[in-house]
Amino acid sequence: MTGGLRFALPAYLLLETFVTLRIAASLGVGRTLLLLLLGVVAGITVLRREQLSILTRLRHTAASAEPVLPGLLDGAMRVVAAILLILPGFISDAVALALLVPWLRRRLVGHFSAAFSPGAAASVVIEGDYRRVDDPGLPQAKREH
Repeated sequence: MTGGLRFALPAYLLLETFVTLRIAASLGVGRTLLLLLLGVVAGITVLRREQLSILTRLRHTAASAEPVLPGLLDGAMRVVAAILLILPGFISDAVALALLVPWLRRRLVGHFSAAFSPGAAASVVIEGDYRRVDDPGLPQAKREH
């Protein structure tokens, strides 16, 4: 493990435990467990729904010749949100709910699409016609015979 990750994971787990215990102290153990269970059920529901819609979305983008990457990233974010909902904890649930907000997800998809395909703008082809115009006012190139 890298140095930052070695400390980030235990810090996250401690923070998640601290927040869960604070919520349990405020709401009570029963209500806290109920909220965590509702998060798991919501995560499973999102995961099942996404499993079915990802294939439909891929077929639609392939048929309409739209770029596939944004649809895949959108589906991947929904799957990550579902997994975060299934994991016990309120911080992961908050991040998951943020990933399920459509306008925020579209913004993230746009950001990641640009980051993953930086050469896409350079590969744009503009078709057109041209014709050569001989202008006596322009310097003439030397032609070799």
